Amino acid sequence: MSISRLAAVAATIALAVAASGCGGSDTQSQTEAWADGMCSALLDWQSSVQTAGEKVSKGDLSKSSLQGAANGVSDANKQLRDDLDSLGKPPTETAEKAKNDLNQLTDDLKTNIDKIRDALGNAGSDVTAAITAVSGSVQAMSQDVQNTATQLKALQSDDTWSKAFKSSDSCQKLSG
Repeated sequence: MSISRLAAVAATIALAVAASGCGGSDTQSQTEAWADGMCSALLDWQSSVQTAGEKVSKGDLSKSSLQGAANGVSDANKQLRDDLDSLGKPPTETAEKAKNDLNQLTDDLKTNIDKIRDALGNAGSDVTAAITAVSGSVQAMSQDVQNTATQLKALQSDDTWSKAFKSSDSCQKLSG
């Protein structure tokens, strides 16, 4: 093989290595951006839910305050779904699993909000029975969030996902 052909082959190999390195880095940065967006969406949801429940947590258990909290949580759930949808297709296979887990979470949260709304709608002026139903639904939502967090943590076995999760300020705030 001539020196000029050898140089051409070496240059081609170098370009291929550089391109594969850039692709990996690009995939990592895309995964980091997706993970950060996901964690930011969850943080925003968490903050919105806390704000929605402030009156109730301070002891105001009127039908009006419970309905306001339910509306606030419902709005937070819709925003979470929109935020997750806006992230687009995740850049790794395990991130696709994460998105599916998060979509399931938003579906479960909606189901529990519907239960809260039904309980409040049937309560009349006495919200005592509704409080029990609301409490059960809130506990279910909390469990759904914990289950999803456990599923997401299991995805950290994927090195790309793990690095993305660890490099995201939002994900660090979310995991405490």
